[in-house]
Amino acid sequence: MSPAQRLLLASLGGILVLKALALWTRRSPSGIGLPLFLFAWPGVIPDCFRERRAAQIIDPERFLAAWARLALGAASVILLAVFAPNIPEAVLGLAGVAALLLTVHLGIGDLLPWLLRWAGYGVPLLFDRPWAARSLGEFWGRRWNLAFVEMNRRLFLRPVHRLLGKGASRFALFALSGLLHELAISFPAGGGWGLPLGYFLLQGVLVAVEERFRIVNRVWTWYWLMAPAPWLFHEPFRRNLIVPFYRGLHALIAQNTFEWYLSHALYAAAIGHLVILIGSFQAPVRLGWKDDIAKLTRFNQKIFWVYGFYILFCIVGFAAATWRLHDEFLAGGLAARCVAGFIASFWTIRVLGDMFWYDLHDWPQGNAMVTGHALLTSLFCSLVTVYWVAALVRPR
Repeated sequence: MSPAQRLLLASLGGILVLKALALWTRRSPSGIGLPLFLFAWPGVIPDCFRERRAAQIIDPERFLAAWARLALGAASVILLAVFAPNIPEAVLGLAGVAALLLTVHLGIGDLLPWLLRWAGYGVPLLFDRPWAARSLGEFWGRRWNLAFVEMNRRLFLRPVHRLLGKGASRFALFALSGLLHELAISFPAGGGWGLPLGYFLLQGVLVAVEERFRIVNRVWTWYWLMAPAPWLFHEPFRRNLIVPFYRGLHALIAQNTFEWYLSHALYAAAIGHLVILIGSFQAPVRLGWKDDIAKLTRFNQKIFWVYGFYILFCIVGFAAATWRLHDEFLAGGLAARCVAGFIASFWTIRVLGDMFWYDLHDWPQGNAMVTGHALLTSLFCSLVTVYWVAALVRPR
């Protein structure tokens, strides 16, 4: 069995076993709640999936921030894969772990609860801004992997507390976390046994030290989280799983040339402009232009519509030019690169305006609007990337 197969067996198998234990001791969800609990939710407590309720409102600030972390993490994974042969193995292993944590834990893991709440299931957050933690106790108890914290509290805390008492029970739960990480990390890697357990035992000792001396300090917190992190994601795990993952992804990407990717990206960019037009046609209704524009003077109304049609004309022109001049963009001639640079600048200014000029709270409320905002901004960022590459990177 390969390390990747052992990773899937240990991770998915371990979670399903814990879910089965929870279902055996608690009332099971029914209907669509059961498959969502089993296959979409990383937590092991099924209570939130027993009943579907009215959709909850997405927090736009936290949702969009999580979306941005997901995009940044995914871009980091791709860049590391592209340049994997030129990156030293030690650096690739550590940077690769960081990119995956950013993508999965702080990206997908932060988005998933909001999407399930939108679907009517009041699940708790999986991660609650862990970077804000001012102590190790706060980090592990109230901010990081809260599904695991809930599992410990619901399934293990009472019996362990009765058996060992308060202080020892908390240390025992850190030991349990270490053993589960041995299963998820050391078993697939075929080495590094004891290091993840040592990492979590150390965390348990340090949390006790914090409480004894009342330490509340972010430097302390992040030093002791990061300094021993190579024990958790140890060298055998990075060598046997992380580095091969990025090198395998590089081999997959390298099956096609840079020109092939740019060619398809240009066609996709042309279509992307048409998608933006579809969204633009919805703006008057979604944003209530009929009522707001009526408050302007007749002259200012005309100016507004002139500006609107100019922008519309530019977007149509960008789509047509990209499709018609596709081969010129791909060849990298000076005129084509200048046009690409202009289009890239146009969308760069739009993205910067979204980041620094528009106020997030001014956007229309509602889950569909928040999600649409995230998707539309992602499309803008994709156009920025495609056209700057076409403008600045010379074909080989």
